[in-house]
Amino acid sequence: MKLKVLILLFVPFMLVACRDDDNPRSRPNLVETSFTLASGELIRDYGEDVLTDRNTLYGISVRLDNFRTYAYGLFDDLSKAVVQRDANQQYWFRLTVVPNGKTLCTHDKRGNYGDLFTIYDNGKEQSCPLSNTFIYCDTTIARNGFQEDIQLSQSYPYNIYVDVVGSNTASDYKFSSYLYSGSIRFFAYNLSQGRFEIAVLRMDKEFSLTPEKQEYILPFALLHRIPYPTWLCKDYANVVTLQVRYIDEERKIDRWMDKSVIVHRDEQNIFLLDVNEFTN
Repeated sequence: MKLKVLILLFVPFMLVACRDDDNPRSRPNLVETSFTLASGELIRDYGEDVLTDRNTLYGISVRLDNFRTYAYGLFDDLSKAVVQRDANQQYWFRLTVVPNGKTLCTHDKRGNYGDLFTIYDNGKEQSCPLSNTFIYCDTTIARNGFQEDIQLSQSYPYNIYVDVVGSNTASDYKFSSYLYSGSIRFFAYNLSQGRFEIAVLRMDKEFSLTPEKQEYILPFALLHRIPYPTWLCKDYANVVTLQVRYIDEERKIDRWMDKSVIVHRDEQNIFLLDVNEFTN
């Protein structure tokens, strides 16, 4: 009986001693990761001077293994991008670079950038401040950080470079960025009268081709929200669906057709519209 009493008395102390908090693997092993360099196609296209140009914008997301945002930040100096993280956890790092982004991206007078760098803060959509520091998120909220689900939903008149990588234990990390933008070049054929009206589905974009203006270049961006390693997606292509309307009031022709074109990153993709297809 005395033995049973002694065991019962020691059980609470044994449970405390075995708490997961005292397991070295469960305690955060905080390390700092610096993002010191961006290479790859960014340097191929602009040269190394783009890295010292303070007009270049760098948006970095740090996501947990469940894809929720742990931290994010907008920088014009990549050497200041230092994030504190737990070396025991898996993270994804995503870099988005816009050369001359301070001029090309939408922003207000206080230096808050929207457009490509729109963020969710506790579920509210707003522009991201150029802070040159990381902003740490409440990881219980699914939609925090940069709005990265821009899959042909908008058109951008500038080049975008992206890299997505898994975590490692290195104190410094170098990105290898790929160009994730391109364009579609529309041409009108046999257009001597009338006009084409073109609407790009899933994109708030409409434009016309006329006998006086028979071509149009539409920029686009191909971005991935799911953080697959970028090198797996460098040959990525997608199908863009169009609604094309040919109108010739003189000949009383008004005809719609659904069209599609395959678009590839880092290319100018050609799309030809022939009037005869709409009149025969």
